Amino acid sequence: MIRICVIDDNPLILTTVKRALAREGYEVFTVSDKEGFSQVLERERFDLVITDFNLKDCTGLDIRDELLKRSASTRIIVMTGKEIPQGIDIPFIRKPFSIKELRSLVAEILRDEP
Repeated sequence: MIRICVIDDNPLILTTVKRALAREGYEVFTVSDKEGFSQVLERERFDLVITDFNLKDCTGLDIRDELLKRSASTRIIVMTGKEIPQGIDIPFIRKPFSIKELRSLVAEILRDEP
């Protein structure tokens, strides 16, 4: 089963994304900050991490850096409601997004070889 971790400090986004992806058959874990992500990453392995770009305690780039240290093959998608920063080579999805758009991007990212 494909395992996904979603990181966002907005509980509504966590719930919505988890439900949308679970209905597609993915096993979805949710956390609200970098500390929670670090803890779950010690116990679990993920195929994909979806993170908000601006968290209370870090940025999506901090999440990416930690992920690269611990699990370089795990893919990442960054969600943002602001302008996508230039020069960053990470797949982004712009908030607000549709469930269809999210599911499509997740499928595309998981289809590509790491």
